[in-house]
Amino acid sequence: MHRRGFASSRSSAAAAAQAQVSGDVSAVVAEVDALLSRGGAGPKDIADAAMALAYLQARNDRRVWGKLFEAAAAAKADFDAASLTSFLWAANTAGVGHFKTLYELAGPAAKLLPSLSPAQLATVVEALGAAGVNDTELLKAVSGRVVSKAGEFSASQLAKVLGGFAAAGVPDVALTKAVLAALGGKAGGDASAKDVSQVLWALAKAGRADASVLPAMSKALGAKLSPADAPQDLLAGLWGLAQLGAKADAGMLSKAAGVIKAAVGELSTEQQVYAAWSFALLGQADKDLYSSLFSAIGAAVTSAPDCVPVPLLGCLAEAQLLVADKLGAQAPKLPAQVLNYALSMHGVVGDAAKLKSGSAGVAFRAEVAQATARATGARYKPEIAAAVAALPKVTADGLPVEMAVEALKVAVLPVDEASLSSSTPRVPLGPVLARAELLRARGYTPAIVSAPEFNAQPDATAKAKFVLAAIKAAGVNVNAQEKKLNEPFDPYAD
Repeated sequence: MHRRGFASSRSSAAAAAQAQVSGDVSAVVAEVDALLSRGGAGPKDIADAAMALAYLQARNDRRVWGKLFEAAAAAKADFDAASLTSFLWAANTAGVGHFKTLYELAGPAAKLLPSLSPAQLATVVEALGAAGVNDTELLKAVSGRVVSKAGEFSASQLAKVLGGFAAAGVPDVALTKAVLAALGGKAGGDASAKDVSQVLWALAKAGRADASVLPAMSKALGAKLSPADAPQDLLAGLWGLAQLGAKADAGMLSKAAGVIKAAVGELSTEQQVYAAWSFALLGQADKDLYSSLFSAIGAAVTSAPDCVPVPLLGCLAEAQLLVADKLGAQAPKLPAQVLNYALSMHGVVGDAAKLKSGSAGVAFRAEVAQATARATGARYKPEIAAAVAALPKVTADGLPVEMAVEALKVAVLPVDEASLSSSTPRVPLGPVLARAELLRARGYTPAIVSAPEFNAQPDATAKAKFVLAAIKAAGVNVNAQEKKLNEPFDPYAD
């Protein structure tokens, strides 16, 4: 999930209010167009023009923005620290971009790095990261400077740097540790709710489920949160906590629910789905919150079924089922046709994830299925094949169960590398935990089988024992299965 989906319109409006821009939007756009058409615009002219458009939130004139990016690319070698920072801030704030131009500006940014102030550096990294620019030379130099001089940066600046790295898809462990250490000290006292949310979002993007950090950050988010905070910024932090499978502070959840309830109409349909999924997975039991969210989502999807991407429809199905499981008969409900549509897409999302895992992922799941069959009593190849074929089930309310051992009422969950945290110990991330909760509510005991440990087993028997150990660790009595699995087996015996 890209943080652009949580972009705050309030943030842009607040920035615009801080500067006086003369003329109406059309007049300013015309002036910018005329300036660029004359040619010869320097970096300061380009940056000032971009700032004017950003302050006026004039992002829809693609032709003029295109000319701005073209001019910026032509003048890239002449940018100084101030003009480069201003231009990148404007493009990021306006939500516009041209990847080739922005990627080319990473070179000048790297050369200017020694002259960039902490505020300028944070703005540059955040903007380039939001555009997906992951220039190795620049980011390595930035990381080195922040790690060695973290005390020079404010909480907001540290959050922007970490967010930029995460948006660019560059997990930097040393940088993350330096930022968290600084925020845990003096800088943390100055952190706003937006800063905490941005750090949580960055940690989630990097898959860092650090148990020593998340509880404190959850409490900090609640302490800093106020009704004046943009709901989109808060939502980024909530999603981060849910994605990491964190246990959220109850007080924070209650305050956050109040902020989101009051601002449902300000959120896009996608953001409303993220809110419902995040709150449901974090265990919030606020009937009015879900009623507001599901009402708005239901109306939007009924009117335009394609207004929500397919992966988010899968999240919507999970949110509705989790809420129904928690609140029972009092649970607010999506319209039946919307829920059925979301459930069908939930299956599509699951199938797509298996395909995206590649041959290694397919082989892993096949081996887990065979190991499950062996662990639960199958010995000969025909028996194993029949047992594997019998594993997939569908619950009464339409939830698919990939590997169900009906005799034990267990659901084996194969968890690949991408679904585990990058931090140690490697634990399942939020989507896996959501799946486990749904299965538990339907009478199955979830048994998680992680790929790194499973693949380390030397042979088929060891893998079957590993699966059986996972089922036992989940609290199921498997004495009979262990005894049978340990018995000598001669495939040629009568």
